[in-house]
Amino acid sequence: MGSVPRSIENPRTSFEANVLGTFNLLEAAKSARLPIIYSSSSSVYGSNLKLPKNELDWQSPISPYGSFKASSEAMMMAYAKSYDLKINVFRLFNVYGPRQNPLGAYSAVVPRWTLSAFKNEPITVFGDGNQKRDFTFVDDVNKVFLLTMAKPDFEMLPVNLAFGKPVTLNMMLEIFKEYFPKLDVEYSSIRRGDIRDSESDPQKLKSVVGDFEPTDLRVGLHTTFDWYKRKFSF
Repeated sequence: MGSVPRSIENPRTSFEANVLGTFNLLEAAKSARLPIIYSSSSSVYGSNLKLPKNELDWQSPISPYGSFKASSEAMMMAYAKSYDLKINVFRLFNVYGPRQNPLGAYSAVVPRWTLSAFKNEPITVFGDGNQKRDFTFVDDVNKVFLLTMAKPDFEMLPVNLAFGKPVTLNMMLEIFKEYFPKLDVEYSSIRRGDIRDSESDPQKLKSVVGDFEPTDLRVGLHTTFDWYKRKFSF
């Protein structure tokens, strides 16, 4: 169950889905002897201000969601060692792309902004827009997972799944304006639990997937816009 704000508003529901749900999954995988690829989150780094983040940097979650992901990572590693399970843990950084839900109070920034832009409504930026994010196109995540599944050996420690190409939200807005020339932007106060800047050190990921060229942000965003345009008949 995604969303930092949702975990702050309703921590028990998020805990039951993301921690107890992970435990149940591990118990089932132990019984069936199945491998796991687990999607963790860059939110585990929390208040650690070091940039870029590598997998050995200390964790300090600042939201229930981040703490639940960190807890689940620990369970994954413990089960891998205790029961000889094949487990990969990837820490995802700001994944975006087609099929992301734009509706509801807890939708992510790209689908939320995209829907507002198509409806000619103002888009809201929480903060000054200069916070950095290491956006990752969903197709790249899928490709990394497929490459991992095809490997005979498993990486037993967490791996950041982002490519070390951070942009500010204001920089991303410039790409939005290419597609939506009349874009109306409003700035609001920063939300509780939001990390100021996020950037991955991709060296460990490169050792896992080799020579991998990530999708350019402009290409990924325009692909996403086109999908929403078809999906919602704008």
